[in-house]
Amino acid sequence: MRNLVVAGVLAILVALPGCSQSAGPKIAPTSIVAGTVLLDGEPMNEDDGEISFAVQGEGPIILPIKAGKFEGKGPVGQARIEIRAFRKGPPVMMDGKPFGNPVKENYIAPEFNEQSKLSEKIEPSGAKSLKFEVQKKK
Repeated sequence: MRNLVVAGVLAILVALPGCSQSAGPKIAPTSIVAGTVLLDGEPMNEDDGEISFAVQGEGPIILPIKAGKFEGKGPVGQARIEIRAFRKGPPVMMDGKPFGNPVKENYIAPEFNEQSKLSEKIEPSGAKSLKFEVQKKK
């Protein structure tokens, strides 16, 4: 009986390393991306601006935009781009009174985020002079 238990434990231990190698998530390659974002023709100076890069089959990589500039690692491949900036929205009302903290709202036009058709091919060597021009919602 003891030999069966030992054999079973050994079989499990031998199988585990093989499972962990194939079961882990595949990590997409990245490279340096950098550039500028203009909002209504001026550098985007918003405190809560962000740009996201997403390649098919992977989650987005989100970088902050500060003083109209962004820099960081982005995914290699054809990336869909979304740009957002946030401000305090109207307070949530309950029984006619403000309740909790105001919700942040994106004030960049949807054609630059939810409905974005912006894309860039990010090479393994990077993309360091990207430029995007966006507008506020009307």
